Amino acid sequence: MEPAEVVRACLRRWYVLLPILAVAAWHAYGFYTSVKPVYYANVVVGMTGSNFQQVPYNRDGQGMPRNGLLDIGGAALIMNMAVLGFDDPAVRSRVVGGGGKGNFTVRMFPVPASAAVQTALPLIMIEATEPAAASATKTVELAAAQADAILMQIQQQAGVPDSEMVRAIRASPPKATEGMPSRNRTALLMIAFGAGLAILAGVVVDALINKVRRWRREPRPSSHAAPVSARPPS
Repeated sequence: MEPAEVVRACLRRWYVLLPILAVAAWHAYGFYTSVKPVYYANVVVGMTGSNFQQVPYNRDGQGMPRNGLLDIGGAALIMNMAVLGFDDPAVRSRVVGGGGKGNFTVRMFPVPASAAVQTALPLIMIEATEPAAASATKTVELAAAQADAILMQIQQQAGVPDSEMVRAIRASPPKATEGMPSRNRTALLMIAFGAGLAILAGVVVDALINKVRRWRREPRPSSHAAPVSARPPS
C-alpha cells in the first residue's frame, strides 16, 4: 500500500486512530510521572609521587628515604588500600556531614577488556546515584576530597617518610548524567508504539469496511426465477 493511501485510510478512520493514540499518550504520561529520574555521577582520583630524585644513596653514602609501599606493591597497591579506606565509617560520616550522601561506592578504575595488558591502573573511581544531579555531584566531590587524608593515614601507618609520601590528585572533574533506562526514551517509545498500532488499526478497519461495501454492491442471482414450461414433442 502506498503512503498516500495509508494517509487517506487513516483520515477516513480517524475515529479508530484517536482513541488508540489517546490511550497510548495516557499510559506514556502515567509512566513518565511515576518513574523518578535517577542521576549517576563519578569522579576519578589518581596519585602523584614525590618530586625528589629517587636514588639509592646520597653523596655522603647514606641511604635515601623511600616509600616502602611503592617498593613492594607499586602505586596500584596504595590505591587498592585507599579503596578499602573509604569503608571507614568516619570517612562516610564526614561526607554526610558536608551535605553529601553516604551510599557512594569506590572501586579501582576499570581496565578496558581490549587492553593488551590487564594491569590495574593507579586510579580509583568514586560513584554515586541520586534522584538529583546536584546531590550526586556533591557526594562524589566530598568523597574525593577525603582521598588525600586516606592516603596520608595509610602511609603514616606504614612509616613512610613525609618527603616520600604520595598525594591524591583529581584525574577528572565530577560529572552527572541521567541514569538508564531513561524515562524520556521509554515514554517516547510507548507513544511511537501506540501511533504504529493506531495506523495499523486504521488501515485494517478501512480495508474491511471497503470490502464489505464492495460485497454489498455486487449483483446477486435471483432465487425466484420463472420456471421454464416443458413443450410436448410434436
